[in-house]
Amino acid sequence: MSVDGHKPSTWAAWGKSAGRGIPHPLLCHVVDTANVASRLFDLVLGPRSRDELRNAFSVLGDAVGWIALLCGLHDLGKYSPTFQALHVDLAEQRFGEIAEADLRRVQRQRGLPRLDTPHGLVTALHMKDMLLGWGAESSVAERIAVALGGHHGHFPAGQELVQTRAQVNNHGGARWKAWRDDLVDAVIKARGLPDARTLPWNELRLSTTAAVALAGLTTASDWIASVERNFPSPEDEADFDDYLRSSGARAVKAVDGLDLQPWEPPKDTSFVALFAAAPRPVQAVIERLVQGRTEPTMLVVEAPTGEGKSKGALQAIATLVSGLGLAGGYIGMPTQATSHQVLGEFETMLTHLGDSTAVRLIHSNAKEFLDSKAATPTEVGPDHPEDSDVAAQEWFTRKRSLLSPLGVGTVDQVLKAAIRSGHVFVRLAALSNKVVVIDEVHAYDTYMSTLLDRLLMWLGRMGVSVLLLSATLPSRRREELTAAWRAGMLDCVPGGVSALPSSTAYPRVTMVGSGTSVVESTGVSELNRERSVQLEWVDDDDIVNWALKRAAGGESVAIVHNLVNRATTTSDALRTRIATLPASKRPQLITITGQLADGHRRTVETDLRAAFGPGGSRPKRGAIVVGTQVLEQSLDLDFDAMLTDMAPIDSLIQRAGRVHRHDRDKGRGTLTLAITGVTDTPAGPVFPPYLTNIYQPMVLLRTWALLRRKKKLISPDEVPVLIDAVYGPSEAVECPPGWEQAWQRAHERLNRAHAKDTHDARLMYLPLPVATHRLADMTVRPQNPSKTRKSRYR
Repeated sequence: MSVDGHKPSTWAAWGKSAGRGIPHPLLCHVVDTANVASRLFDLVLGPRSRDELRNAFSVLGDAVGWIALLCGLHDLGKYSPTFQALHVDLAEQRFGEIAEADLRRVQRQRGLPRLDTPHGLVTALHMKDMLLGWGAESSVAERIAVALGGHHGHFPAGQELVQTRAQVNNHGGARWKAWRDDLVDAVIKARGLPDARTLPWNELRLSTTAAVALAGLTTASDWIASVERNFPSPEDEADFDDYLRSSGARAVKAVDGLDLQPWEPPKDTSFVALFAAAPRPVQAVIERLVQGRTEPTMLVVEAPTGEGKSKGALQAIATLVSGLGLAGGYIGMPTQATSHQVLGEFETMLTHLGDSTAVRLIHSNAKEFLDSKAATPTEVGPDHPEDSDVAAQEWFTRKRSLLSPLGVGTVDQVLKAAIRSGHVFVRLAALSNKVVVIDEVHAYDTYMSTLLDRLLMWLGRMGVSVLLLSATLPSRRREELTAAWRAGMLDCVPGGVSALPSSTAYPRVTMVGSGTSVVESTGVSELNRERSVQLEWVDDDDIVNWALKRAAGGESVAIVHNLVNRATTTSDALRTRIATLPASKRPQLITITGQLADGHRRTVETDLRAAFGPGGSRPKRGAIVVGTQVLEQSLDLDFDAMLTDMAPIDSLIQRAGRVHRHDRDKGRGTLTLAITGVTDTPAGPVFPPYLTNIYQPMVLLRTWALLRRKKKLISPDEVPVLIDAVYGPSEAVECPPGWEQAWQRAHERLNRAHAKDTHDARLMYLPLPVATHRLADMTVRPQNPSKTRKSRYR
């Protein structure tokens, strides 16, 4: 019998016959899960997690054997009256008169809600007592017990175990405890392990990282071993020894069928070998710094758009995976569109190498995107909510998600691993064996940045190598990011790590590990060398005229608005004016926003790449592309000129990077960035009301104070100076005379917003790894893991 393709959730046990004669299904599931765990140990867990877990249990002899056994015992709590009585008639047939009274006492009454003690709590209670009986220290016994008992997503708290102990009718008291002990003894003997009572459990110590690894391994193994098609329930007359022998082979087949085998990069992971092209300056520095690394590493790469940071990250992934013995990598992008773009780069690289390894796309609309490219529907798709065990099983067995060796998706998928939520330990375990890349780290607000800092602490603690990419990163933020990861790496608080070497260079690559940190300046390619961006100021009423005038000369121009309705209004006005022009002089008009229907947006993105992407064929009559921030970050496009709404300095620099991005031919004219949406007055600039609902007024004021009298912006030389001024200490930009009141109000608002966003994120995130002494603190007061950002990109 099976339910939805999985083994029944209410197995009836076979009493004291465990291990002798006919096996009961629970015993078989223990064996199956243990065999799967043995197979998964090296595939899922990263080197540091794996080593800490193996070293902890090495005092017992066969470390992996005991780890796998413990994983198998996760459902031990089902061997109790409260669980077996869910199907009381079947249980009475199996247990007989000796247990009838126990079962009837806790039988669920028809029409009443289910009140039985969750079997995970019974598992945790029994495991703690049993481990104490074997000689384990109390803290170690509880940590192991909680790791196993939390396999349905939430770690039991100490008070829950106290309450469970008092519910004798539910766990069955001494009689059922003895039966559970018999089952454990039987499976220990069946797996060829020595009597647990003869081993030095008192010497075992288990770190938080090792406990998280044990919990993640347990749950993943349970999900695989619960799939009926891989592990069919035995016939009543089955021989246990035969089942034991065949279970190992089934476990190998089940795990191998999930495509979890580590990615094997080529022996030569140089940039030239991977891409058949010479590296650009930034890429060359990345390649040199990661070459020969033998320990977890963080790189922070700061360089202008167009310098190939994504390809540099791919080369670093290949080198670190090969050098550190990892399974693969995950690249987290700010938007779905950018993840589609990087997915293409990743797949192109693998195709060039003749490598058929699949790269999984992981975000909320991944299946729809891939189905739009394929002739038949694909099994790859988004994560499912982990608020039920059935959903969790489906999340793993059908989607695999972060457990897949190679993945590309949104940054949200990794930020979920920083939020107290069901099965967060599975996410952490899945990331532990990868290189994690996070792009556009400058683009995240205080809320997301606070979550990111906490994630980096946990990744550092697990020894996960990380690459952070940005075009415009304030120096203070670079310090915070590296301190967070290194604090985890060194198992301390962020204030306990040494400061980075001082550097005003740009572009630059920062490398940190357990030892000395390195900051190296890099050159830029000819494309980005001494880019002189001419700044213009355009009134809102002149936007349409500005765009039509540029397009009339055959130029392809972009208009970036901060709101969808502004983009729509401008597009409608342009469409009306274009309709009055002779057919031979009508420029092509394209509109793209984050609110387009998915299918239509994919079509628009394809058209944009074909016209304005690398090697694109531009419309001869000129073109005007109107969009929102998706043009700032989501697509690798190149325009002749751009008009943008007023925005923070980093966004303006990022947007300017979409002009003359692929080609700096002098015939294209002056690189121009026109800015609209701001009116200068003696009392300070006046911004449209909507603008300060999107961006902090203080950031806008500082940006305007620096740019209002500038005619040109020289990139890359001026980029770090401008960024650090806008986002640096309060005295970094002097308040212009007459702006004092507006400046003070904006400063106070910024402080309030920062405090609120930080507070909101703290309500969500995991405790510090160095301060996590109770696993229950990782899932207590669980939050919605989808709340990774305050608002979506427009």
